[in-house]
Amino acid sequence: MLPAYSDDRPSPVATALSAVVIVCLVAALATVYLRSGSRSLAHASNVGPGKIVFASDRKDNLEIWSMNADGSGEVRLTGSPGEDSSPSWSPDGTKVAFDSQRDGNREVYVMNADGSNQTRLTNNSDEDEYTKWSPDGSRIVFASSRDGHFEIYVMGADGKNQTRLTHDPASAVSPDFSPDGKKIVFESLRSGNYDLWVMNADGGNPTRLTEDPADDWLPAWSPDGSKIAFQSNRGSAGKHFDIWVMNADGSNQHQVTSTKANASAPSWSPDGTKIAYSTNRSGGNKIFVVNADGTKTQQVTGGSGYGDYVPNWQRVASALPPTTTTSTTPPPSTTPPTTKAPGRTTTTRAPARTTTTRAK
Repeated sequence: MLPAYSDDRPSPVATALSAVVIVCLVAALATVYLRSGSRSLAHASNVGPGKIVFASDRKDNLEIWSMNADGSGEVRLTGSPGEDSSPSWSPDGTKVAFDSQRDGNREVYVMNADGSNQTRLTNNSDEDEYTKWSPDGSRIVFASSRDGHFEIYVMGADGKNQTRLTHDPASAVSPDFSPDGKKIVFESLRSGNYDLWVMNADGGNPTRLTEDPADDWLPAWSPDGSKIAFQSNRGSAGKHFDIWVMNADGSNQHQVTSTKANASAPSWSPDGTKIAYSTNRSGGNKIFVVNADGTKTQQVTGGSGYGDYVPNWQRVASALPPTTTTSTTPPPSTTPPTTKAPGRTTTTRAPARTTTTRAK
């Protein structure tokens, strides 16, 4: 029992306990601040489960990072001298494919979800980028300029059997498998501007989905296969991009975000109710999440002086536990070469990290 004082002075024991409580609270807040990468942003609430990988130049070079869906637990996965971007989760959540310039030009790599065992899958003198996995994890689809301009290719998850799927004089990029693995959606210049197309997984029966004078980029299939999200500048007379959604057959195209800035690179949550994307609506590019119907926008990453780009949301929400610590030193990478594909002069094209310009 604490002693009483007739002059209402606080007990010295109570005072000491109060001081301990205050110190503990300050220490806890400091820990949260340090673990969040010195961000002033509180973690987003009710964003959903799963992890998000993304590219960020917060360490003065584009690298791949991972975080919980609410923005907590940020971990840097790569630390190469060249730019690393366009990360993509494997269907089981254990691996991440990405493209990297660490060897002088952009090649496709794969690594474990913790950043270990970084392995090069493609090896040619042109550009290989925009990676996505097949739903069974056996294949990776990507875009390559090895034949003089960008076309869609597919290969085994080990980098073998690299096969060209599209054959058109106009560029084709940004492929994504349908959840049943039967189709691939992509963007192409074959209609004069970037529209979205879909084809069979073997490259057959290419069909145009969008037809607009503006540009439609970076399509992403919803987990149930019923919808496709993409970015388009059609709603702003070409001034900036927003996130749009349509049915998988191209019908019911409608705008989801209205940022008055650039919103790009949509990626669906595991349950298909939300979309993560990158936007410069708050200054430098950051990751935001919006409900698929356009309601309740939440900022997930914060901070100033750097940008966060091309988020990719883990399809299997329970594959990995939430991250509770932040790492700034990635594990060592390995870069063994694979069978070299024939190369030609590359076609210059803006990379996916900013998605504000495209080479025509």
